[in-house]
Amino acid sequence: MQILPGLNTAIAKTVRNIRVRSGLSQEQFADFAGLSRVYIAQLETGERGASLNALILIARSVRMTGSEVVALIEEEIQKLPH
Repeated sequence: MQILPGLNTAIAKTVRNIRVRSGLSQEQFADFAGLSRVYIAQLETGERGASLNALILIARSVRMTGSEVVALIEEEIQKLPH
């Protein structure tokens, strides 16, 4: 399967922006989402992609919907140079 160019970068920016806007440390954010701090750190650096499950857990932890998070990721993809 082909990975969408820029996807991990867009996920990284989106996850970090959501966390920072929420005023949470990576550890607090991870705890609220039920994920590990290492996983959040890897997402925020683009080192790792996110599963749909993780994106929905992240969304719920800050009272967003999964579709809102995906829309933010798509917006970030559009900002990337082609």
